[in-house]
Amino acid sequence: MRMFELYIKAWSLRQKLAGWFNRFISKEEGATIAEYAILLAVVVVSLILVLGQLTAALKEKLVEIIGKIQSSPTN
Repeated sequence: MRMFELYIKAWSLRQKLAGWFNRFISKEEGATIAEYAILLAVVVVSLILVLGQLTAALKEKLVEIIGKIQSSPTN
């Protein structure tokens, strides 16, 4: 009989914890302006880094093309 009582208590505790956890997880609120600002800042910094890399690569490629044009023989 003692094992059955322990099982019931453990099951009851598990149910209470599961209910608490579900209530905790289900509390969703809309994003605040601060969260949007942080997200925007991350996107802007990422774009600056990517565009900086693309600019350097494009400049290097243009210098290479101009060098080839200047060194090509003319008739």
